[in-house]
Amino acid sequence: MTKSLNILFSPLDWGLGHASRSLPLLQYLESQGHLLMVGVNELTKNFLQEHISKAEFFDMSSYGITYSRSASFVTFAALAPRIFKAKRVESEWVENFVANHKVDLIISDSRFGFRHEDVKSVIISHQLNLQFPKGWARVGKRAQKVNEKWLNEFDEVWIPDEENHYLSGDLSDNTSLKSRFIGIQSRMIKEDFQRPEKEPYILCILSGPEPQRSILEKKIRQQSPQIKKHVIIVGGRPDKPCKAFNCANTTYYNHLDTKSLEQYIQHADLVISRSGYSSLMDYYKLECKKVFLIPSPGQTEQIYLAKRMKEMGICDFSLQKSFSLVEIIKLSSKNSGFAKGRTSNSLDNINGFLLVFNSKI
Repeated sequence: MTKSLNILFSPLDWGLGHASRSLPLLQYLESQGHLLMVGVNELTKNFLQEHISKAEFFDMSSYGITYSRSASFVTFAALAPRIFKAKRVESEWVENFVANHKVDLIISDSRFGFRHEDVKSVIISHQLNLQFPKGWARVGKRAQKVNEKWLNEFDEVWIPDEENHYLSGDLSDNTSLKSRFIGIQSRMIKEDFQRPEKEPYILCILSGPEPQRSILEKKIRQQSPQIKKHVIIVGGRPDKPCKAFNCANTTYYNHLDTKSLEQYIQHADLVISRSGYSSLMDYYKLECKKVFLIPSPGQTEQIYLAKRMKEMGICDFSLQKSFSLVEIIKLSSKNSGFAKGRTSNSLDNINGFLLVFNSKI
């Protein structure tokens, strides 16, 4: 066992995906006796407090990311100035924090400014090799250089995937960076839960920044009466009460705790969700057989992952603009889902890093 470390951590706050995928790591570090200090906004804090008992939480400003209703790649690229500004704000926040607290190690989940020159710093990311649409090669090349420069400012990059790039594919394929694979990370446990509903149902899980989250929700609500099956929507709003709201053949929850969400995922006839990386890791861990993906408009990473899952024969996808519940149900029967018997989520590789680092403090 390594010496107890004071570890400063912060996840990106574009939804709850980064916070949820960090839970296995945070719980592991806490179980090893390390002190966790977590920089979060209010929404992420409420979520993490459900799962981590001893961490200290400190307020951080939110990125405040929203997309236009069109949400094309052009509008997504226009967020770059805000990302540059956020990096500066994060860097100043860490500088002030380290000046007033003892910090042995900094772990950032996709926050490029969350590091310090005088403190060992690592970043969790699966996006080492950015993907760009056709016609954007010049912009993509420049963005990739910036991405690599920022990642190289950290002592290591921790990739939440297997060494064969099973889920992330080309996104994590970059040998020029100091990286370490830490296994596929998911807060899901895969227990044998009882069926939460008597009748068959389709589960729709919403996530991501506004207004695209609400646009997809509206489409699902409008189309759910067109199918015979019960439709359950999880709104991805942990800041709201999780009381169920029933209308026609649809049940709506603003939010479900981890155990309840896993229960609903396990027994769903079909899961419809974004193709965010954290969501895919959850479905992998639960060995989901029927998943259909709707990548967030303008997010080239999610579009790449959705296409990759289709090419692997795991699940199909549709763009949000052509979303049709009726057609999705037809297409979902053509794919195999995630295979049984796969093992991941191992954090053994981190022990090697901590032991080497531990000997120097």
